[in-house]
Amino acid sequence: ELPASDEATYAAIRGVLSQVEDPNTSFMSPDEAEFFRNNLQGSYEGIGARVDWDMNFDTVRIVEPFENQPAWEAGIRRDDLITHIDGKEIIGTDLTSAIEKIRGPKGTSVVLTIVRLTEEQPFDVEVVRDRIEIPTIEAETVGGDIAYVKLNTFNENAGQLVRNAVTAALEQQPSALIFDLRGNPGGLLRQAVEVASVFLPKGEKVLIERFADGKQDVYRTEEDPVMSDLPIIVLVNEGSASASEIVAGAIQDMKRGQLVGATTYGKGSVQLPQTLSDGSILRVTVARWFTPNDRTIDGAGLAPDVAVELTDEDRQAQRDPQLVKAIELLGGDPALPPVQ
Repeated sequence: ELPASDEATYAAIRGVLSQVEDPNTSFMSPDEAEFFRNNLQGSYEGIGARVDWDMNFDTVRIVEPFENQPAWEAGIRRDDLITHIDGKEIIGTDLTSAIEKIRGPKGTSVVLTIVRLTEEQPFDVEVVRDRIEIPTIEAETVGGDIAYVKLNTFNENAGQLVRNAVTAALEQQPSALIFDLRGNPGGLLRQAVEVASVFLPKGEKVLIERFADGKQDVYRTEEDPVMSDLPIIVLVNEGSASASEIVAGAIQDMKRGQLVGATTYGKGSVQLPQTLSDGSILRVTVARWFTPNDRTIDGAGLAPDVAVELTDEDRQAQRDPQLVKAIELLGGDPALPPVQ
């Protein structure tokens, strides 16, 4: 039997895009596009993990399982490879169709076949899907009098939420601020500029966007900063990507603060989403971006100023050596409990 006409069209589009050899240029069916839009709104139904397409193994790789969410609770860990979903092989397919199979209604189960490089044999993991609510921002006081702000995604409200959170934190007269971008997969470029504007002087260079024809655009902060002299440390890890790297790179290049943690993901390209007639989306890489000092991070990531490993054992024991190191560097006491 021939496939339905829309499925044939989608397959043809994906076939063409596979020849581009750019994992970030991708096609989303209307259902997948809805997932994409929900991500920017901060919630979806699935297993609770950030994934990408591993070009070496030609399959899905776990970038970051969200702590205390279904994937993490089921034992899935960073860098696990998924080769089958409910017994069907996905090697050689594509990321968006794999995500569509992994996600599903809350309460339903999905069986993932995992290849872990430290294990001899693949193994199956059953995960019960849930409603994954990703809070955009979290704020508290740590180490005694150090403000702590964690941003989980760069959605439509990220810039204003960070500005509000930092403004509120300053009312407590903190000695320093820790800005946590660990596990933040990025989002909207414009929001990255707005977030950087909270910490950098008005008119400061945030990033350079460079196109294939040599044309380039320079993005600069457009508002006065909320804090211009308070010490800052930015926490980053392997799951900090895209817009997170834009902000972290600008703060690092401008010597506004230190990066503490692990080398970031390394996504230095810009995608332009085109919504098609049936609600599907074609995301096309149109440019690469560079830090203010013209550094490219694509495929390499940003190296932290102070490298600190956070292992799965640390997570299971609820230890956070990266946060502890940041508090110590800022002169705080990591033994003091956080205050909401």
